[in-house]
Amino acid sequence: MSGGRGYEGGRTRMGTVVLLNVYDLSPANEYLYSMGMGLHHSGVEILGKEYSFASGGGVFDSTPKEAPGAKFRESIELGSFEGGSAEVSSAISDLREDFGPDRYNLIKRNCNHFANALVWRLLRRTIPGHVNRLANIGQCCSCLLPKKLLEESPVGPNGGGGGGSGGGFQVYGRDKKNDSISTPAFSGSGVTLGSQDSGSRVPLMGSWRGGGKKKDETLTDRREKARMAALARFEAKNAGSDRE
Repeated sequence: MSGGRGYEGGRTRMGTVVLLNVYDLSPANEYLYSMGMGLHHSGVEILGKEYSFASGGGVFDSTPKEAPGAKFRESIELGSFEGGSAEVSSAISDLREDFGPDRYNLIKRNCNHFANALVWRLLRRTIPGHVNRLANIGQCCSCLLPKKLLEESPVGPNGGGGGGSGGGFQVYGRDKKNDSISTPAFSGSGVTLGSQDSGSRVPLMGSWRGGGKKKDETLTDRREKARMAALARFEAKNAGSDRE
């Protein structure tokens, strides 16, 4: 169930409310969400702060529903627990070792894994399956993805990718000129996600960069060789006709 607007992750008579804020990381989610999956970022909102996990930054807190580089989709009320900020601090402290700045992995240990771990510590329940289902499916082919992509998060504490080097991906960004949502592909090398050059298609993981150019050059070389061979045969035939 979506909601929690009246609580904003604060204290009630029932205890401290826990909200899961879910974001979209790709335009492909408009199609994937109805199938129970998608490329999502999530953060756990408690007592007016949103807690999440990123490469380079580890566990961090931010303003709720304002994750940089992501498009807010929904807030899901998960329940409430007896306690307050002390219990939250204790739970996060226990999780910091497992979710350290250098332990991020897009498939095996991402922001959704952290959200699930924190929610389990506080409520003894898991987050909705659709939030991280695509990462769970992706574990079977993680060896095919670039290491750099796997180790850099799309959302971080400093306003973008958590890696800090600009080599990760940020699918949703904000155009400062017209304050409208833009959808750039992965920046740097790696995988392209929802490229604007893809026309009406919205690819899930895009295409590899760098490999296409080499393929095009090989095709061009073959065509040139074929053209030169045909020209040589034509000239040889004409030369034979002149001798006759």
